Amino acid sequence: MATATITVGTDIVLANSGEHSPAAGNNLGTRTHQIDLDSLGNSPNARQSAKLDLGANRADRYGLMAALEWASAPTAGGIVDFYWAPSTSGTAGTGNPGNVTGADSAYTGYSSNLIKSLRHLERIGSFVCTAQATTTVQVAMVQGILVPKFRYGTLVVVNRTSQAFVADAVEMSILISPNIVNIA
Repeated sequence: MATATITVGTDIVLANSGEHSPAAGNNLGTRTHQIDLDSLGNSPNARQSAKLDLGANRADRYGLMAALEWASAPTAGGIVDFYWAPSTSGTAGTGNPGNVTGADSAYTGYSSNLIKSLRHLERIGSFVCTAQATTTVQVAMVQGILVPKFRYGTLVVVNRTSQAFVADAVEMSILISPNIVNIA
C-alpha cells in the first residue's frame, strides 16, 4: 500500500527585522514575522510577537524550535516558556485573551500581573537551557505542541532563566513548523 504525505500550512520564523542574520548553524529559516527578543529580562519577563496568521488551510499541530542567546551564562535547567494567545481576528488589537496587544512589545498581562494573565493563554511548552558561555547560541526544540483553535494568534515568550537575553537579536529566532501527516 502506498503512503501519502499531506503538508498543510507553512513554516513561520519569528525574529527581529533588521537584526536577524544568524550563522548557518543557528539559522532556523528566513524571518517571516516580528518579535524582538533583545535583552528580554529574567525572573520572569515576557515578550509578545506581532499577530500571526496561520492561514485558512492550516495544520492541526505545530512544533516549535528556538535559537536563543543569553547575556551571561544561564543556570542549567532554566526554562523559557512559550504561550499562544489564540484569536478569531486578524486585527492586532482585536479578540485577544490575557490583554495581549497583537503587536511586538513587552507583555505584562492585565494590570502588570504577568503570572495570573498567562493563565488566559494556552501554554505550548518549554525550552530547557544548559549552562553555556555567553557567546553560545542554544538551539533546541520546545517541549510541547501548539494546537491552534483559531486561524490567528500571538506568541508569548517568557524568560524564566537566571539571566537576560543578549542585547542584540542577530542569532535569535523561533520556528513554528506544521506537523506533516503521513497516511498509509
